[in-house]
Amino acid sequence: MNRTWIGKYTDIGHKGQDEDFAFRIDAELNKELSFKGTVWEEEFYEKSKLFLSVKGFINGGQISFVKTYPCLFEIDENFNTIIDKSKKGHEVVYSGTWNESQGKWEGTWEVKGDILFKDVDYYEEEIFSGLFEMSLMDS
Repeated sequence: MNRTWIGKYTDIGHKGQDEDFAFRIDAELNKELSFKGTVWEEEFYEKSKLFLSVKGFINGGQISFVKTYPCLFEIDENFNTIIDKSKKGHEVVYSGTWNESQGKWEGTWEVKGDILFKDVDYYEEEIFSGLFEMSLMDS
């Protein structure tokens, strides 16, 4: 069955402060409650006119999904947008729970960044994360 969720995620915006960005997931949900489809994402679509892909599942009161950008999309240290359609995009992993009283999914997203080598035997991996929420769009 087709499902459409609308929501928002929080990330650092062009002014270096947290901002909310809208998204919409259009997906096919199967009997096992796995789903796949496309994502319209406010900021990315404005600049690229492209959609993301999504795969995920629902297990009771838990949801997990991965949004994949079709090309490189990042914000540099001066908060300028970089889109390079010749390079591979990154994945964003979402994990959340059902909030019965609010009637929506809530949780966190996470993106793995660069690996920073500090020493021969020591490195750190950058992790970017934030919050999200989404609800089923009324039919």
